[in-house]
Amino acid sequence: MSDEKKQGHLKAETREKLKLCLEMSAEDTVDLMTEAYGQDIFDKQGRGDKVWLYKGAKEALSCMEKIKRILNDEELTRGNTDERSITPEQQAMKILEDVTKRLEERRQKPERPS
Repeated sequence: MSDEKKQGHLKAETREKLKLCLEMSAEDTVDLMTEAYGQDIFDKQGRGDKVWLYKGAKEALSCMEKIKRILNDEELTRGNTDERSITPEQQAMKILEDVTKRLEERRQKPERPS
């Protein structure tokens, strides 16, 4: 077996594009926040600009988080993903079955005399 990591579910080109997008989003966030810092909050125009710049920075951070999730998931799912012992859907179904079973057991218990 080689020491190289097995490829995940993303193509190498896609992974590199995502990393570039992550860097670009980070730079945009810094630029927008820096610009917002210089706005005059005591002026109507300055307040409006500051809010608009903060919204842009928030969107850039949101994009960064989504890209990071994709990259982290890709990193964690290297190799054959078909061999997972349990999927999230199976976990949810098991929880629902357990809850249904407990509710059924409660319904079948005899009531206590008052």
